[in-house]
Amino acid sequence: MFGGGPAAQGCCGVHSRIAGQQMDVQIERRADGVVKVVLSGRLDALGADQIGNRFTAAAAGSSGLRVVVDLAGVEFLASMGMRLLISCARAQHGKGGQLVLFGARPLVAEVLEQAALDQIIPIASTEGDALVRLTN
Repeated sequence: MFGGGPAAQGCCGVHSRIAGQQMDVQIERRADGVVKVVLSGRLDALGADQIGNRFTAAAAGSSGLRVVVDLAGVEFLASMGMRLLISCARAQHGKGGQLVLFGARPLVAEVLEQAALDQIIPIASTEGDALVRLTN
């Protein structure tokens, strides 16, 4: 699904990490039509609340999107963060699109595995693998 692919044609970063806040979201619309969302920080109840509207708009706002979510910068993942990921994946699937997660750190990958999130959302180790999963 993912792979090398063309570089991003346009990019709009939405940064919400300021003093006292926990999450940062960057949204990149690639030349190949894939939307890449980069998350960093603590994706717990507070973090999910901080980025929820922007992440949902980017990841599930339009029909038929192909979305990859980079979790490499996510330091911690709690149930509310998983809920946000699942709701966006389900919304995109219902609109004929796809969402794939990739790049989780070992601690976050373990949480995803224990929650069997891969039964709901495709999970890849690299961006390239995630892009490949989008096309299959």
